[in-house]
Amino acid sequence: LEPIIFSGRDSRTGKSHALHDRIEAVCDRAIKWAELRKKQVRDKKVCITVFSFPPDKGNVGTAAYLNVFGSIYKVLKGLQDEGYDVGQLPETDKELMESVLNDTEARYN
Repeated sequence: LEPIIFSGRDSRTGKSHALHDRIEAVCDRAIKWAELRKKQVRDKKVCITVFSFPPDKGNVGTAAYLNVFGSIYKVLKGLQDEGYDVGQLPETDKELMESVLNDTEARYN
């Protein structure tokens, strides 16, 4: 979730003022969330981003004391169990890690 500030206080009077562009953004987001909830699983698209900074330094999916690929694997498995098409999911989180780290297209493009 992404917080949006939709009002502010006048420093002189203390009166609250609506930020109309932000209110519109909150309303648009609520409508989109409602529409997404009604969509069939097959029509939804999900993206998982894997941390890698600085790039090309061999640190894809690293995070202190966290099992990044184990977590991603569990999320993908859960999505698959709910009916999402996750493609050919490897048998283990280690195989998932190897497939990501050794993917030729991801490495060189």
